[in-house]
Amino acid sequence: QIVLVSGHLDSWDVGQGAMDDGGGAFISWEALSLIKDLGLRPKRTLRLVLWTAEEQGGIGAEQYYRLHKENISNFDIVMESDEGTFKPSGLGFTGNAKARDIVKEIMTLLQPINVTDVYDNADGTDIDYWMRDGVPG
Repeated sequence: QIVLVSGHLDSWDVGQGAMDDGGGAFISWEALSLIKDLGLRPKRTLRLVLWTAEEQGGIGAEQYYRLHKENISNFDIVMESDEGTFKPSGLGFTGNAKARDIVKEIMTLLQPINVTDVYDNADGTDIDYWMRDGVPG
């Protein structure tokens, strides 16, 4: 079973890409690095994907999805950090009610930094393919 964590590397032609979305790519990389540094052993495979061509229509994500869609039942959740770094307020999530309850419980761990909201919608150009096929995102 796979937990996909992602961000995209490209930016608009007139932008540097530091915020959209170098920050999101770094956040995704660092999340997995912290899990390793803490010596945690996840029950699922954590897969980091750093997308390309997101700003040009999600071309990299579409290709990756096409290569892996026959195994879509192996994806438990897909996550994307996009739009750069900022003061977080919570997470957008598209899973069913049971999964949402689990996410809300996890978010209580972030109470000390006041990041507890779970929004009813999530968008992410790069993970839309999986969410449309029912994978929580």
